[in-house]
Amino acid sequence: MNTTPDHFLLTNQLLIAIDLIGVFVMGIVGGSLARRLQFDAVGYAVLGVISGLGGGIIRDLILNYGIPAAFANPLYLTVGLAGSAIAYFVSSEGAMWRHTTTVLDCIALGLWAAIGTAKSMLVGLSPLPAVMLGVTTGVGGGVIRDIAVGRIPVVFGGGPLYATAALLTSVLTWLVYYFDLPAWTVLIAASCGTLLAIFAQWKQWTLPTTAPDLAVTMSPSQLRAFARRVRKAERRRVAIETGAIPVVNIDNDDLARDILENPPEVEP
Repeated sequence: MNTTPDHFLLTNQLLIAIDLIGVFVMGIVGGSLARRLQFDAVGYAVLGVISGLGGGIIRDLILNYGIPAAFANPLYLTVGLAGSAIAYFVSSEGAMWRHTTTVLDCIALGLWAAIGTAKSMLVGLSPLPAVMLGVTTGVGGGVIRDIAVGRIPVVFGGGPLYATAALLTSVLTWLVYYFDLPAWTVLIAASCGTLLAIFAQWKQWTLPTTAPDLAVTMSPSQLRAFARRVRKAERRRVAIETGAIPVVNIDNDDLARDILENPPEVEP
């Protein structure tokens, strides 16, 4: 019997298992961040759950796709909390552990991006929104996690090609629908994003960023005021360290007048 990619992704037991493994791994990743920030158990649980389930929850809420999968199947919440509990009781800083979780995370990324795009196509979204929701499903949890701890999300720049890998999978998943390819070919789409994410982590591939804007944005009066403050600070430092009074016109220099009226104490 023919099946659609979305039905294939959401009903295949192996893929569901991979999905749960991804939630578990991201629970560990979120919990590891909580460990570095010295959070308590509540912090571990919250970061673990939003890391593993945040993207899917956003997707289902936007699509109005009934109860989000993270809540409809209690196994997802259980697995996410289990991952954060592992991070709470066991340090995950070893190199082998990091490599393993990175690979599993990349596998889950490809699968989540494919599921997000497939669900979006199922409800009739046009290509661009469907692809964007696929990317959101893949990286949304990490973005929410980073914002929750007050840091710029890694996917916004400076990190490996995580969002780009999700975008690749999402576009390829849409092409599977567009050309009406066999449902199993969606696994190729997911695998391409996974491989790109793994190689990007390995080779530290990043997207180019814009150079910092070094142009002066102060007005002339602001520049003059800034220069005066710098000169005063330097003179005060020299006066305090040496007891010397710079030769200046005290009528035009407030700092010199202050020093004459209140000379600094110099240790013998």
